[in-house]
Amino acid sequence: MDEPRNDTPATEIPASDTGEGKPTTPQEPGPGEEAPAAGEPAPGTAQDAPAAGEGEEAPTTQSFAELLESTGDTSTHPRVRTGDRVRGKVVRVTGEWVFVDLGGKQEGSIRKEEFQTDAVPAEGSEVEAYVMSTQGGEVVLSTRLSSRDVSVSALAEAHRSGIPVEGRVVKTIKGGYEVRVAGMRAFCPLSQIDLRWPREPSVHVGQTYPFRILELKERGRNIVVSRRAILEAERAEKREALKDVLKPGEVVTGTVRSLHNFGAFVDLGGVDGLIPISEMSWGRVESPAEVLSPGQEVRVQVLDVDWERERVSLSLKALQADPWSRVAERYRVGQRVRGTVTRIAPFGAFVELEPGVEGLVHVSALGAGRKVQSPKEVVSPGEVVEVEVVSVDPDNRRIGLSLEHRFWESLGDLPAEGDVVTGTVERVVEFGLFVKLPSGHVGLLPNVEMGTPRGTDHSRAYKPGTEIPVMVLSVEEGGRRIRLSKRAVSEKVERDTVQEFSRKAAPQGPVFGTLGDLLKDKLKKG
Repeated sequence: MDEPRNDTPATEIPASDTGEGKPTTPQEPGPGEEAPAAGEPAPGTAQDAPAAGEGEEAPTTQSFAELLESTGDTSTHPRVRTGDRVRGKVVRVTGEWVFVDLGGKQEGSIRKEEFQTDAVPAEGSEVEAYVMSTQGGEVVLSTRLSSRDVSVSALAEAHRSGIPVEGRVVKTIKGGYEVRVAGMRAFCPLSQIDLRWPREPSVHVGQTYPFRILELKERGRNIVVSRRAILEAERAEKREALKDVLKPGEVVTGTVRSLHNFGAFVDLGGVDGLIPISEMSWGRVESPAEVLSPGQEVRVQVLDVDWERERVSLSLKALQADPWSRVAERYRVGQRVRGTVTRIAPFGAFVELEPGVEGLVHVSALGAGRKVQSPKEVVSPGEVVEVEVVSVDPDNRRIGLSLEHRFWESLGDLPAEGDVVTGTVERVVEFGLFVKLPSGHVGLLPNVEMGTPRGTDHSRAYKPGTEIPVMVLSVEEGGRRIRLSKRAVSEKVERDTVQEFSRKAAPQGPVFGTLGDLLKDKLKKG
């Protein structure tokens, strides 16, 4: 593995400018060399440089004790070791190197070429890296083991210390991928290429990723690598950081990862949150695809966080205006509005008046007095209907609706009291018969108005659909309550028969009257 340039220091010490802006370190006598006598300057100190006034500024002189003092005591900040993962602050960026302050008077360097041109860290920013070498007091760092640094011994060190290695996915093979790490063939199982099983394995072919070596055998002839291990470590760190941010009520931004029938998963940068389908909009949403799409960036509000179960509940509609806040102003009792039937239940039909605002047409308000077995007999989902508002309760988010007006408006002229008509039995109940009149109105024919002995079972003689003559006794509430009578019809028939008989029995020729009447008439004429 290539070593960094010799002018890369571990600790910066003030020294003369060498022309490249690189600081120097004090030199100790090598093997076979004699240490300078007491009082003599050590080689490389200021006395070897030109004196002041000879065209150059005199360099700063430091004693060995001063150097020790400037280096500082690192006992409270352990020295880094090869393989350590460290975090530090960028203190200087040169043409080839990025220098990082590791704390405790320790400084490391990272090759600038490891970063993309537009991603070179700025001075003052923090970076994470791995310690590659500490030889000669120089701490060499790397964000990953690049292909040009790789040898079998370097791979072995990366395997031991967990340092990522850079690899290129060459092709898909049985059970996974072939990955090339500096010309060496490695295997990445399909389950280890990403955090989740890839639906399209080919999308990773040709990509260059950092990998962690899981196995290294036969001197590099058998290498197994994992990208997932690195992603999981990064995700765990991000999750810890998010614990201070993700709290109920907070508004965050994420990216839609996947859509399902029950909702959408959103990547919040370290943890996934779920937007239930009921939290996507105030209006009814049949499919999450109507509102979101994979890869879309969304702004959501955190509803609940359960770190033990790793569940985060999110909401889109919490950031939208609540339509129920205006219901009292927009809808009044007696008002007629148009809506769409959204769903049908045994007790009635739900009608959407506007996105997020639904009202209920109770089954009793569907048939205008007629018995409706199921709302499906009257309406169907998706049908646009005109409904009448019968009640408004914004606090409980309820609006009562009715379709009865549609029935009444479809009927013919209301029969008058005393009219005799022929109706059709709709149903027989314990207290009488419901009869549908020719106009479409339905009236009640009580048992007492049947003209039959008390206790007669009318269900045998009057099946639904049987025609029956009735007289209208009374009409109330605009035709909503009509009382009928069969007995009155029979009585009327009897009266009409008697009248007709009397009319036919009357003399057809002239009537002369009594003898007295004839004499009186004669006397008048005389």
